[in-house]
Amino acid sequence: MTDLELEFEHIYLEVKAQRWHQIERFLYSYYCYKHDYVSKQGKPDWELARQSVARSTLCTVIKESALEPVVPLSVVIGEIKRYWRDGELTPSNLRRLLDTLLDYVLISKAELEALKKAGLQNAMPACWYQSQARIPTDRLTAVGIEITSH
Repeated sequence: MTDLELEFEHIYLEVKAQRWHQIERFLYSYYCYKHDYVSKQGKPDWELARQSVARSTLCTVIKESALEPVVPLSVVIGEIKRYWRDGELTPSNLRRLLDTLLDYVLISKAELEALKKAGLQNAMPACWYQSQARIPTDRLTAVGIEITSH
């Protein structure tokens, strides 16, 4: 079993036990293993992720930036809960949710503050929840954050 599969199993077991507060601790590791952001010891590597993820156009100095989930982790967990509640959470649906919603971006501290001021640090814009499209970058766009691939 690979580290990615192991992290996925951790997430799925926490969901099945409805230990929602425990899920977040596995999401970053899952993301790192999925994108191969791992240290020489095979552990998730924050610094490698910071150097590798997409970043905002205003993010010029890595050390003065914030590694931020594109979709807040509380929203990702909320979507998992919704599927669980509706009886639609299969392993393949969980994997699809994680692969669609779980992403990180490097933004400036000023942009992080703009998200906080707009009430979007831990939420998506209200229209996102009613939308069929559910574009992951909507909250960043809502405060004018432009993303460029690295």
